[in-house]
Amino acid sequence: MLQDLWIKFWTSAVVVHGNSVNGLYLGILIAVEFAAIGSLMALSAMLFIRMIPRSALFLHGKLLNTVINAPLSFFTSTDSGQIVNRFSQDLSVIDMELPLAGLILAHNVCIAIIQAILICISTSYFAVVLPFVFFAVYVLQKFYLRTSRQIRLMDLEAKAPLYSNFLETLSGLVTIRAFGWTREMEKRNMELLDASQRAFYLLYCIQRWLALVIDLLVAALAFILVALIVTFRHRANAGFVGVALINIMSFNMTLAVVVQHYTAVETSLGAISRIQTFVTNTASENLPQESNSVPADWPSEGTVTISNLSATYSLDLDPALHHVNLSIPAGAKLGICGPSGSGKSSFVATLFHMLEITDESIFIDEVDISTISRALLRERLTVIPQEPVFLKGTIMQNLDPSDCAGVDAAQTALEKVGLWDIVREAGGLETEMNAEELLSHGQRQLFCLARALLRRSKVLVMDEFSASVDVATEERMMDVIAREFHGCTVIAVAHRLGTIRGYDQVAVFENGRVVEVGEPGLLLEVEGGKFRGLWEAGGREKGKGVESTLGEGE
Repeated sequence: MLQDLWIKFWTSAVVVHGNSVNGLYLGILIAVEFAAIGSLMALSAMLFIRMIPRSALFLHGKLLNTVINAPLSFFTSTDSGQIVNRFSQDLSVIDMELPLAGLILAHNVCIAIIQAILICISTSYFAVVLPFVFFAVYVLQKFYLRTSRQIRLMDLEAKAPLYSNFLETLSGLVTIRAFGWTREMEKRNMELLDASQRAFYLLYCIQRWLALVIDLLVAALAFILVALIVTFRHRANAGFVGVALINIMSFNMTLAVVVQHYTAVETSLGAISRIQTFVTNTASENLPQESNSVPADWPSEGTVTISNLSATYSLDLDPALHHVNLSIPAGAKLGICGPSGSGKSSFVATLFHMLEITDESIFIDEVDISTISRALLRERLTVIPQEPVFLKGTIMQNLDPSDCAGVDAAQTALEKVGLWDIVREAGGLETEMNAEELLSHGQRQLFCLARALLRRSKVLVMDEFSASVDVATEERMMDVIAREFHGCTVIAVAHRLGTIRGYDQVAVFENGRVVEVGEPGLLLEVEGGKFRGLWEAGGREKGKGVESTLGEGE
């Protein structure tokens, strides 16, 4: 806006001194313009190159640490779409909308002040109107801010169900296609998409309303300005009048931008508040008393002692395990079986301290796991899960995430499970991991077994690792485990009875309790899809003879 005033001085000087002053005024005008552009570029560079990346890393790190350290009960009670919404929508608002809105707001506030000054220069009486104008804009902003802030928060929250539906659809895509539910899921997705856009449409409507009100306000100001200029035309300077009329034409747009982006800054700060609330209110699974140290080679033997153990997913829920007593000698192999909901997976999760222990504890090599860091516990034990987990990265990074083994050891592990030829044909260990295209489901389980071979802990836990593989693949996995984990303590949740026939002991779970423990022998007598207790090789019934329904495939 200062260039308009400078051009007015320039034209006045030309009238008095002629064209000889053109070079001086043009040079100063160009210098001022370049100085303004340079200042804006420096401010933008500091904001977008230094401040935004640092704040983004800090906030993302805070969110990530909070989610990683959250207890298992948090994930069972919190919708996945809400978590994704924090990482996507909220961080996007903070990283993209907040700095840009702040920069535009600061720029337009300066422009509005300069425009108001230039308008007042034409006629000093117009300055009397400005306090009323600023008061009207303040009231308008307060009214608009309250509505816009709530609509914006509704817009952020409305996207969470859409994200949840997308994640659920993606994970169940095979089932949806198999049952012919494609049209129903498309319809549901469109309904959630429409619902997620309603708040945004209302926000756009009130922005149009704001523009209309400000246009009417500035039209009234223009009427007052012209009336004052006509009334005091004999004392008004023609050049200043021209500058005032030019600025009043864009004053409405400047005021609208100021109000809109001030509201955007307020809303973006609300996203920061939401993240702060999320970080503050989300409990951490790590407790102060879990800080004891353990030897570097722990567990060195693999003895597991469980005495009167009770555990729960959350302290405000009933226990999932009730007074479990088990003693597993070093190098022994324990099979776990029982119907669905009997507590098998809860027991496995408790071994890794994912459930909250409410009574007694689990001792591994005489170390109470409730007194050591949960991250350290999970680092020292080895698990083969029912559902393989892969991360974005190379095959080597997925095979050895902790970078504790070399390339030769990784190749040897893949050769033992029969996957090296596939990896070699794909391009080697440094090839990007695309598990769905590279490996079948059974081969993914073999990959998890190779990952376990590199860790070589004295305690190996397997949670229905053969549930989705064929018999031949299961036999190969059992041969590798018997050969490579000889002398290690193995705890396996059985999916098929043949998986645990050669084990030293079998524990039967029901309703969160161990109802029977003994040697497998003939293992289980199956009658019409039910098993009845543990049996010795001679056929004599041993234990309580608990009757439970077998799970599918068992």
